[in-house]
Amino acid sequence: MARAIEDIVRGVEDADVKGLERVDIDDVYQQMDHVMQARPSPMDLYNRWEKQQWAVADLDFTQDKEHWKNLSEFPGIGEQLQATWTLFFIGEQAVTDTLGPIIHAAPTEEDRIFLSTQVVDEARHTVFFMRFFDEVLGISGGLSGALEAIRPDAVAGFQKIFNTHLADAVDRVRRDPSDYATWLQGITIYHFVVEGMLALTGQKFILRTLRQFGVMPGFYSGFTAVTRDESRHVNWGVGALREGLIKGFSKPVEEMIEMTLEPACWTILAPDREVPIDDPDAIPENLRISPVEIIEFSLQSLTKRLRTAGLSKEFCDKVMEDGKRYYAKAVTEYEGRFGKEHPIRWWEQQAS
Repeated sequence: MARAIEDIVRGVEDADVKGLERVDIDDVYQQMDHVMQARPSPMDLYNRWEKQQWAVADLDFTQDKEHWKNLSEFPGIGEQLQATWTLFFIGEQAVTDTLGPIIHAAPTEEDRIFLSTQVVDEARHTVFFMRFFDEVLGISGGLSGALEAIRPDAVAGFQKIFNTHLADAVDRVRRDPSDYATWLQGITIYHFVVEGMLALTGQKFILRTLRQFGVMPGFYSGFTAVTRDESRHVNWGVGALREGLIKGFSKPVEEMIEMTLEPACWTILAPDREVPIDDPDAIPENLRISPVEIIEFSLQSLTKRLRTAGLSKEFCDKVMEDGKRYYAKAVTEYEGRFGKEHPIRWWEQQAS
């Protein structure tokens, strides 16, 4: 029997961090979309933040340690998970360090109040990864230790998004906090591209795989809490952008999306990774992740938020088509780099 959306929303919103171990990640995304359609104000989202507090110290990683040892039977999967977690670690620290100018330039006190909660969230997410890397993966020293232990697939797209486009956008806001169009561009890359496309896509498929495999309960609880936090951030961004579009600032928003879409697609597909992806036939069925589904989810996640914020259907359709083209280009790049078919070909054959 299908559950009512109200029950799903209540189950996600009321769960404590230990209870989130029993929450399916798809329920979090249904809750996020339900809240988005209600058009919450910054203070509505602040009130949710007060009710949804959680502590990294409450997580129990005992079973995670044993599960991580067992994953060594599948070295390719273990290495890929660790590389992906490291990219999330980098991302959490980067957004923690760069949110200050966005808060300072926010147009209303209510926006500044909510954004202040986001700084706390991002810092907590960084501590979550620090503790997980230390206690489960055996890697101390914070982010520098994680980077020394393994070089993640630090693809060019990831570097462009975080080291170039995000850093430049935030710096422009810092230099002229009165420039509302520049602030909206910062929100666009921060809350739509980094969080609404990249983070939500990675979180969905990591958490779904761990749930299907029945491993890492401590990480699952904590990372689901991270995702619920991100849902508040993204929904605030939708509201902030909606206000800007009502005021006629669609052009700078569209320019930022057009500038960052290709590197975002390359970040997700990582065609210039160091080692090729394992063939699907060599991976246990419950650990396989379809790149076709990843591509579709990432573009839908971005465009439905752009539509809800108020961007035109024509522009959102163009984003979808451009994104598919960028992904196709990334697949060709991968196949040229490694001289073998991308795993997406296998998935396409299964669907045909």
